[in-house]
Amino acid sequence: MKRDVCTGMTLVELLVAMAIAGLVGSMILQLVISFQSRVLTEISRNDLQDRAERLIRFLASDIRDAAFLLGPVPQVAGGTPLSLVHDSLSGDPLEVLPFSILADDYTDEDDRLTIVKAVSFAPPLRLAQPGVSGETGLVLTRRPNRSPGSSRELQPAPEAINHLVLANHRVCYAVHLADLRLQLNQPLMEDVPVGTELLGVRVYNYQLDPFAGSKRLRRDDFTSRNILDDAVDGLQFEYLLNDGSLVNRPTRPQDVRGVRISLLVRDLRADRNYTNETVYTLGNRTYGPFRDHHRRSLVSQLVEVKNHAL
Repeated sequence: MKRDVCTGMTLVELLVAMAIAGLVGSMILQLVISFQSRVLTEISRNDLQDRAERLIRFLASDIRDAAFLLGPVPQVAGGTPLSLVHDSLSGDPLEVLPFSILADDYTDEDDRLTIVKAVSFAPPLRLAQPGVSGETGLVLTRRPNRSPGSSRELQPAPEAINHLVLANHRVCYAVHLADLRLQLNQPLMEDVPVGTELLGVRVYNYQLDPFAGSKRLRRDDFTSRNILDDAVDGLQFEYLLNDGSLVNRPTRPQDVRGVRISLLVRDLRADRNYTNETVYTLGNRTYGPFRDHHRRSLVSQLVEVKNHAL
């Protein structure tokens, strides 16, 4: 009588096989985790650089148009300096703006920059009839502050958006009544052809405010304080003068021909395998070493302000 032949693995062989499989699985898991960590780190670096470059491009585009249609010294018709109510600050203080580029330089703090310029409306506001020198009334092609435009185009004082400039003038005018027949506080200093565009006088201030262990980059337009980014650790401005020198605070703002913007942007994601020991130099100030687990990107760009030379 034949016996059945038993085939298979002994208990020892099974345990050895399981141990080998566990060891191989552990090695593969470590490789996968390491690869995933490298991928996430690379993605985080790319996101950081993209954020930094987007911010510097936005600031450069905004600052490039400083003094547009106003020149380096904005003035209201009649020779008085431009002054606007700062609606976005508590108490609505009245601020005098003697120059189109106002630099606030601090050796131990982040810099601030305020610019003044004219901006077009969408769709544009134009004269439906010629404006006559000495008169205060202008007939427009559409009513401001209504569709298809914006509800915040031109408003009389105490609003901060109460000044306009005409495309062929070098002075601005305060608005008394914003309607299809617009009324000014000052008489026109010269005739204005039909079809001439009206632009709004706008002020923009860039600064950093403390937030959650870092700082927020804000753009204040005197009506609201918009947040551009929640993790910016440094902001510095330098000014290129008409003699070619680069200074931190111009003694004569009229001589500014360019602005160098420097930003230190912090990664939103911490990397526990990384410690930031770098010292960053922006303008006349150094930042760091932070000795934390966040990477940072330093970006800088020199922007020519052509309208400031006109």
